[in-house]
Amino acid sequence: MDEFKLRAGEKLEAIHSAAIAAADGSRTRVQEVASQTSELIRKIREAFQELWQNDLIIESRQRVAAWSRDAVQRIKDGTPPLSPLLLYDELVTLFKDRMWRRSVALFGLGALLGGGAGLLLGLRAAARAPPGPHARALLAQPDRAVLLVDDAVMPGAGAGEVLVRVQAFSVCACDRSVLRGRAAALRALAASTQLCIGRGFAGVVLDAGPGVELELGDEVWGCLSEWSGGAASELLTLRSSRVSKRPRGLSADVAASLPWAGTCAIHALHVAPYAHDCWKGKRVAILGATTGEGLALLQLLSRKGARISVSAPRKYQNILYEFGATEFIELEMNDDVGWTWSAVEQFACRSGPWDALLCCEGPGGPPAAPRSVRALLRSTAPKSAFIDLRSKALLTDRLPTPLWLVFCASFYTYRMLRWCVGLGAHADWLEPRARLAPGLARLAHLVDTGHLAPTLDKVYLPQDFETALAHACSDEAFGTTVIRFP
Repeated sequence: MDEFKLRAGEKLEAIHSAAIAAADGSRTRVQEVASQTSELIRKIREAFQELWQNDLIIESRQRVAAWSRDAVQRIKDGTPPLSPLLLYDELVTLFKDRMWRRSVALFGLGALLGGGAGLLLGLRAAARAPPGPHARALLAQPDRAVLLVDDAVMPGAGAGEVLVRVQAFSVCACDRSVLRGRAAALRALAASTQLCIGRGFAGVVLDAGPGVELELGDEVWGCLSEWSGGAASELLTLRSSRVSKRPRGLSADVAASLPWAGTCAIHALHVAPYAHDCWKGKRVAILGATTGEGLALLQLLSRKGARISVSAPRKYQNILYEFGATEFIELEMNDDVGWTWSAVEQFACRSGPWDALLCCEGPGGPPAAPRSVRALLRSTAPKSAFIDLRSKALLTDRLPTPLWLVFCASFYTYRMLRWCVGLGAHADWLEPRARLAPGLARLAHLVDTGHLAPTLDKVYLPQDFETALAHACSDEAFGTTVIRFP
């Protein structure tokens, strides 16, 4: 009963917060719209006056007026001015004049450009989502600083979109890579948002656009990749394909710790060269296993019957055994030697190579890539059995300017072709299937059936973002670090 009251209170609090934010921001938005509209009308009037007083336009007006007076006089005199032959002769006479031809050409060009621009503006205005309320958000600055703002404007939910009141979101080492510039170029093409931090999130649906199955008050979770924006906003508008109902019984803090880590683990198992029912008896190594995705992989693979070797700081050895590890890779040999691939190769020589090797972002994972993957894998294991889950620079982040322009043209052309054939103009095709609604639904099923449990480390407030990110990237982190909106 107490849990039901708590969940009902969270939903009422979310709706109340959205109503207050909408009321506070309505007056400011009306004033901004009024000032922008008056300024636009003034500029249009000035441009029209300048065009109307042009010498060429004045001469054309005089010719049209003279022709009209002549036609009126002919009507008074009884001459039929609308005879097809007479009208044709008059038009031929007019078009023999070079100035008249130029005026007509300019008029036609102006009508074409103006009509096209008006059509595009109309289509853009029709597809534009209504403005939403103001909300608190963590926005990254060009100098890599992150500021907490109270008046970030979120657009309303359009067709196929939902407006989510984010209760909590996760931070990880991937956010540090984003602040250093990872996926910045692709994000400018795929997402029109200033948000770039916050990967997984949990919240409550405040509004749903047409064509969305979710309803007001549904508790959902989801995740956003580096090129799709971020979840560090109290109000978040995104496509309904990016969210799914979260498992019942999970609080917002606990639920926010799993979407990004869990979908990364599911995607890693999907790209692995073994089927889901072929992991039993396989020797698998997970390097840097104390991260959220590392612990998720450890739970899933131990359920499948794999024999798992893990590397992590020595103080977490017993806890990792409880999660399902069978071997602990001792890499901290002395103070001068840290986690290196040489130490991993020495352990493989003593205990035998592995059928699969997964490298996560946490402590215990050697930097860069191994010198020889074959020295770590069995002879029967394919080279694709080495899966690196760490954040790496994207190809789009390293393209020179000429190739970048070619990529931009190709990207927009592909999106336009998808829109023309009815697939939509969204960028969901960039995402692994595990990070979309079907993968999130499968993740919720794993939690409901007890095959996977979230691993929440610490919870911070938004104003402590830098402390939270530093902890998430340190050796002290075990699981996923979460930031909660109070």
